[in-house]
Amino acid sequence: MVRHVPWEGPHRIAAALADFELVEVDALAPGAELPEPGRLAGAVVMGGPMSANDDRRLPGIAAELSWIERLLAAGVPYLGVCLGSQLLARAAGAAVRPGAHPEIGFAPVRATPEGERDPLVRALAPETVVLHWHGEVFELPAGAVSLAASELTEHQAFRLGDRAWGLLFHAEADEELVAQWLREPVMRREARDALGPQFERLLTAAAGAHAAELARRGDRAFRAFARACAERASGMS
Repeated sequence: MVRHVPWEGPHRIAAALADFELVEVDALAPGAELPEPGRLAGAVVMGGPMSANDDRRLPGIAAELSWIERLLAAGVPYLGVCLGSQLLARAAGAAVRPGAHPEIGFAPVRATPEGERDPLVRALAPETVVLHWHGEVFELPAGAVSLAASELTEHQAFRLGDRAWGLLFHAEADEELVAQWLREPVMRREARDALGPQFERLLTAAAGAHAAELARRGDRAFRAFARACAERASGMS
């Protein structure tokens, strides 16, 4: 389980992986050591305010991109959320660039026909209101399958091979997560810039309206990822 800032941990994803030993690594901490792919049943990489293109500025991002390449080569199930999805795209050779507008707040994603058949994203089909919080988007890597889109973003989710998923949105979000993020100055600044002075009221109200349904659907998706990890673990024993 990889995080980049203290407030963007696995949240609801961790509950779906309760049968596994979870090891959390701060990828940007000095001297951080990412685990050997051969020892892993799966990898979850979370978000953060930095860019997937910051590999020259942040050595930890450069190391993480190389590590993700090794995960893919080893067939380790991978779930990347927000920045984690962008890092997956970059590690697979695709571009990450600024979106036309920051996408922050609760809004629908609609599954593509491939997404409706996907083990994870079909839990969100045909459409689910999710939490968005990003300014950059990814191109689709070669050989990847686009799984979902939003009004602003063509590729909101993709699968690479049969075990690596990138979700640009936050299906792990609920009222607790939104409240936690709104206590962080960097998140408050981003939300105010995108939504205006009523950002806190808008996000809190939307979380109250949509979090229960998102949790129900999101948890189903995360349990599907846990099954992929269990299949990997059974092959390692």
